[in-house]
Amino acid sequence: MNRILLIGALCPLLSSLSLADHYRSPTLNFHVDVGQARQDIDPADFPPGTDIDDQDIAFRGGVGFHSGLLGGSISYINFGQSAVATPTASAEAETYGIGFDVQMELPLSEYSSFFVKGGILSWEQVTDEHQAGANFVTRYYEDGVDPFWGVGFRFSGAPGMNLKIEYDRFEFKDNGSDVVADYDLVTVGLEFFL
Repeated sequence: MNRILLIGALCPLLSSLSLADHYRSPTLNFHVDVGQARQDIDPADFPPGTDIDDQDIAFRGGVGFHSGLLGGSISYINFGQSAVATPTASAEAETYGIGFDVQMELPLSEYSSFFVKGGILSWEQVTDEHQAGANFVTRYYEDGVDPFWGVGFRFSGAPGMNLKIEYDRFEFKDNGSDVVADYDLVTVGLEFFL
């Protein structure tokens, strides 16, 4: 009885490993993604009446490598802009960075797979702050290197191309700023094999 349960539990894993033959030879790819980035800006950190715009269009582009069930990529990520406006001041911030990740795939069929990934992001945020009644803008630069993780689905499309849908969570260290915050990123993209 225990052997039957063990065999039944291993069948999904074994079928996924047999489908890994789909990526039997190492491949290089170029990818382009577009989606939505959202910052975790807490309204409680600001006075009442604050207007917070914490979502924008995000872009990602880079190169990747796959061999069997493992892969990785190096990408440029632009999270777009976020803005905070209080009765006495306003700030706009643009965040971008270079990320490196390692991916592990679980094939679901010959043409689709689920993947998980983890990596690090070297990021920079440029914030322009304007005080009410002042005729100048103060610019701040903040940066860091922090971890991120993600999950996604990859679908084989036309020969030499994949469609992918991803969710990524970027967790920036708390450095005391009211503008820098963690990001959630949802993207749809294309991979082109080189």
